Amino acid sequence: SLHDALPISDSGRNATTRAMAWAKSHGAEVLLLHVVHDPELAPAFSDDVAGDVQRARKALEAIAYQADVPCKVDVRTAEDIAVEILKTAANADYLFVGSQGKSAFERMRLGSIATQVMRQSAVPIVACPHPRG
Repeated sequence: SLHDALPISDSGRNATTRAMAWAKSHGAEVLLLHVVHDPELAPAFSDDVAGDVQRARKALEAIAYQADVPCKVDVRTAEDIAVEILKTAANADYLFVGSQGKSAFERMRLGSIATQVMRQSAVPIVACPHPRG
């Protein structure tokens, strides 16, 4: 199995494209995962968690529908997004992670989920940065 921690963004789409290509060449399945930060569990950056979950599920289902490899969609909420990604991906062959490319200040203030995942994962990571345009 293959997990794609998808922060639905350009870097997330880049991670998905790479994950799909890898899965196709290896006959693997892709799990498209998006974790929404839950304000009930910790201070939030969004006041519309239900809407965020619905939009993420709709976007990932559209990607899965168009994919030429087997895909599953998993959208969930959690207090700690990095921990949830790591827990979900524990049995994956690879973890493709989109990195949002935040500034040093934003990483210091908010932390980088991709960096946390890369530092703590026992699963091999393929980090997919924001594509240069």
